[in-house]
Amino acid sequence: MNIPAGAKDPLSLSFERQSSRGFTLLELIIALSVSVMIASALYFSLQTALESWAVSQDQLILQQVSSRIMEELVEGPLGGNGLRDVLEVVDCSPVMAVTVMPWTDDTHDVSNGISVYTLNRHIKPGTNAPIAEALLPESNEYKVVPVTLIEKGKSEDYPQAGLDISLPAGSKLRFTYYPDYKNDVDVLTTFRYDPEEQAVSVEDKDGTRELYANPFGVKITEFRMRFFDSGNNELEASGNNVSAITGIEVAFKARSGNGTERETITFVSLRNAPMHSGIVPVKEGMRFAIPDSKEIRALSLCNLSGIDNGDSIILEARSGHGRTWRLKVQFSKLSSAGKPIIESYTVEYPSGNKVFSERPRIPAEFGLNLLNLGPNGLYDYGFNDIDGEILLTGDVTLEVDKMDIGGAAIFVRP
Repeated sequence: MNIPAGAKDPLSLSFERQSSRGFTLLELIIALSVSVMIASALYFSLQTALESWAVSQDQLILQQVSSRIMEELVEGPLGGNGLRDVLEVVDCSPVMAVTVMPWTDDTHDVSNGISVYTLNRHIKPGTNAPIAEALLPESNEYKVVPVTLIEKGKSEDYPQAGLDISLPAGSKLRFTYYPDYKNDVDVLTTFRYDPEEQAVSVEDKDGTRELYANPFGVKITEFRMRFFDSGNNELEASGNNVSAITGIEVAFKARSGNGTERETITFVSLRNAPMHSGIVPVKEGMRFAIPDSKEIRALSLCNLSGIDNGDSIILEARSGHGRTWRLKVQFSKLSSAGKPIIESYTVEYPSGNKVFSERPRIPAEFGLNLLNLGPNGLYDYGFNDIDGEILLTGDVTLEVDKMDIGGAAIFVRP
């Protein structure tokens, strides 16, 4: 086909017309739909990633806050003591524990000619003498030094400790001991959960403060403590059982501001509890379980203090089979300033039937070994495989029937 000069090709003209017309409505709808689908997919992917990141952040924050709160509860806040350091629980509930911590008196400096120092809190009767440490001039480390607790009888005065060595003037002293909360209530430390504040706090001589008051808005929504004795038997959180507590289970739930929750649980062994150390301070009317005659390895009366002429202490071991072993120890003092002595002791088996009596007249500070009474241990509490000896088997309870002296302890080892 001949095309006149200056005329356009029909095919070219048709293409130009289509090009100038653009996309059709259907094409635009399809393109828009595909774009929306792609954008939606990207949006939901991004949203899922952000939510996953937020959850991970929440979990990380909860883990950090829960760990810090539990650490301060168990090991103690900065400069303080935690549950692991507890000497004695004096009151408790599922959300509270009132405790006695080791007391440190660091208010003394050594001066020339002074070897006796008055402590700033009372010592619990029946507990060990203070641990004394000295920081010598130009030294940066405390060293243990020998010390003697000066016997004051039943005096209400603050106790005194005498150094057994000479120290250079300017040395610093600190004494650590078991304080007597009945005379000095400020030695108590209380851990408590507040359901309204949804926080755990500690209260001691320095005031009340929240454990790890975190800036992330994490709250403790649930809190529970359970208490156990040395045989891992759970104890009721009240009554006379508190003296037998040697372990505490702590559990709580933490919730973030976004509603994520985390539960934390741990078991705390009270390393300083008397039932762990074996040295149990006693008082009149106190009763606690001890191993029977075949299982016991050590049983002695120790940490005797506050003794006057004519004082006595009476112990009675009762077997689940009905047998009883009763010991009466009599004390005396040669003079008001003299050291007290164990004047005599009497063994009854069963109670009311005297089988042995002796006058050892030994210093009370030596204590009395209850597994070495009478010839060949015939009248002691332990088992020596001797015909006619005293023998208590099964579940045995030791009770302090009478106690005139100011303080005493029982050292017991299975």
